Amino acid sequence: MPILILALAYPAAIAALFYLAFLRPVQQQQKKQREELASLRVGDEVLTQAGFIAVIKDVRVPEEPGPTELVLDLGGGTTVRAVASAIVQRLTPAAEGSAPPGDPARIAERMRG
Repeated sequence: MPILILALAYPAAIAALFYLAFLRPVQQQQKKQREELASLRVGDEVLTQAGFIAVIKDVRVPEEPGPTELVLDLGGGTTVRAVASAIVQRLTPAAEGSAPPGDPARIAERMRG
């Protein structure tokens, strides 16, 4: 009887270790990314999957089911539309009363730090 219990416990232990080592961290990362995408606001500086660093100018949530659309300012007057899932990460959140993204003081501050 003890051998039968060990024979059943061994595969269960391996499955639990596989879950804890591989599946759980991926699920936590996906949950964090979903929460971050849901909290995007106008003025946030973001990094896209294409490698563009942009500032969110508008968030358009469709009335019928569909992807949330963002209007991104790439600088120099260039704006593009993108779906929210194209955002990899938020670089800096929008701050109340902070200098605009293209402000020379902010650019100089970034170059120093």
